[in-house]
Amino acid sequence: MPATLFRLYLDNNAASRDDLDSVEEITVEQEMDMSSEAQLVVPVRTSDKGTWSAESSPVLTRARRVRVEIKVGSGAWTPLIDGPVVRIDMLMSPEPGQSKATLVVHDDSVWLAREDEQKRFDDMLDHEVARQLFQSVSQITSTDIEQTTGAGSAATTVAVQRGTAIEMLMRLAKRNGMHAYVRPGDSPGTSVGVFRKLATRGDGIPDLVLLGADRNLARWDSANDNERPVTAVAYSLDVFSKKTASAEAGLGDVTLLGSDPPLVSGAKAGRRVLSPGHGAFDAKQRVAAEAERASFAVTAGGEVMSDCYGGVLTPYRVVTVRGVDGRQSGDYAIRQVTHSLGRSLYTQTFQLMRNARSAGANAQSTAIPAGIF
Repeated sequence: MPATLFRLYLDNNAASRDDLDSVEEITVEQEMDMSSEAQLVVPVRTSDKGTWSAESSPVLTRARRVRVEIKVGSGAWTPLIDGPVVRIDMLMSPEPGQSKATLVVHDDSVWLAREDEQKRFDDMLDHEVARQLFQSVSQITSTDIEQTTGAGSAATTVAVQRGTAIEMLMRLAKRNGMHAYVRPGDSPGTSVGVFRKLATRGDGIPDLVLLGADRNLARWDSANDNERPVTAVAYSLDVFSKKTASAEAGLGDVTLLGSDPPLVSGAKAGRRVLSPGHGAFDAKQRVAAEAERASFAVTAGGEVMSDCYGGVLTPYRVVTVRGVDGRQSGDYAIRQVTHSLGRSLYTQTFQLMRNARSAGANAQSTAIPAGIF
């Protein structure tokens, strides 16, 4: 059974023993394209004189920044969140043991969502705009950014921000088939701004197994939405030549996480004409991004067995699933994870997504692991 350890940092310093003893439960919600959120539950009680302990608790009165790290078995320490306290919720009751305070923590993307602005970014590629926006926040100390290309034959594009910086980053990421988010850095008080496409292969995270000697899943449920995949079409006008052009992309243009498309036999992808409004941005890139986003027709959810699974799941990574039927077994992108850490138990519930099916147990191909023994 893998041992689970956790570390808690308050205002970039390791929490004291008293601080650790005062926190009863920690929950961290991580979801693709959403700000991560942690909730730290601190029991509240009264003294003989009627004074509430929340009035003097250092965790509640002084902590303004929180970092949570987890380690399972012999794996590396994995930071789950590092960011500011954005809210303190209080529940007070005259009944014993019912009162509590909850510290709500968000990642450092919160600093990108505080101010609406109107800006022009001239003669800059989208990844250069993303880097500038991330670097405007002092807590985001480094970036992990994938390079983008210009619009057609143009060397650069013009981007206009109307709203918050995170809204601008999301728009830029969407039209490039990427994701923009903030993850914890390597040390307390630091974060990394990420702007890149989803991974298409695993990075060593342990497999999820439903049946067999290596079973580590307590639950698995899945669905395949045949209405989701589309062939995306876009039309554009060259303002100099006055000529129109079109671009088209579908499942055949997407890197699949398995051997076969996600559509069941006989099903056909729909057709979607994208609305105009992206100016000079490359229509080919737009349809490729839309086709890739719509291709994730297979979704799945479940919960790991805390005493059997030796890894830490986090969004945007790829994990291999074994022990479900041959069509479902294979690689999935992690979309959402809820980490629940109590005094004696660590649980992970998850949601995955996939844009493919595997060959199946009766297929000759052995590229996708469908076996359970």
